[in-house]
Formats: sequence, C-alpha cells, structure tokens
Amino acid sequence: MKSSLIVKLKAQLTVALIAGAIAQTSALLLSVTADLNAGAVSPTALVLYGAAAVLLVYGWTVFDARRAFGAAVRKRHLVLEGSPPHITWICPTFPGRWLALLYVHLHPELGEYDGA
Repeated sequence: MKSSLIVKLKAQLTVALIAGAIAQTSALLLSVTADLNAGAVSPTALVLYGAAAVLLVYGWTVFDARRAFGAAVRKRHLVLEGSPPHITWICPTFPGRWLALLYVHLHPELGEYDGA
C-alpha cells in the first residue's frame, strides 16, 4: 500500500514537472517574441498565465496518458490478467509506451508494473 502511494506521488510529480517546464518555456517564448520588458506586464498577469498553463498542461498530459493506455489495451500492446485486472506486459515497441506507463503509475490499482 505504501509503495503504491509513493509510485502514484512520483507519477503526479512527473506530470507536474512536465507542466511546469512547458509553462515556463511558453512564458519565455512569449516574452521574447513580444519583446516584453521587466515592467511591461504585471506580475499578477504572469502568475495567472503560469497557473492556467500549468493546469491545462497537467490535464492534457493525464488525458494523453489515458488515451495511450486505452490504445494499448485495444491494440493488444498491453496484457491485463486477473480480477481485478493487473498489468503483466507492455510491448516495448508501442509508440505510446511512456504515456501508458505513466497512466499505470497514476493508477496503482492496476498493479505494480516496473517496466522490466
């Protein structure tokens, strides 16, 4: 139980870091392309933009992970066995493997698949 909580928290942290990196990169690109000076935009607007971007990218990444997992199950790139179902194998050549594994780590009830 404790190890599944740690795996889930690590997966959520991974998604949050991805979202934060994309939000920071988009803010940097926006400021460079629009030639914004230090006082041109209020800090509140930048904070709101960053928060909205992080939330949107977080949701987008989780949604893509869910879609990749569903595609892996439909195309039989992922093997589920037992009741409740547990992951026994994920095809190493599946294009959405990383996202499918992220979904598995976000949902520890599917089993502790380590990717080996």
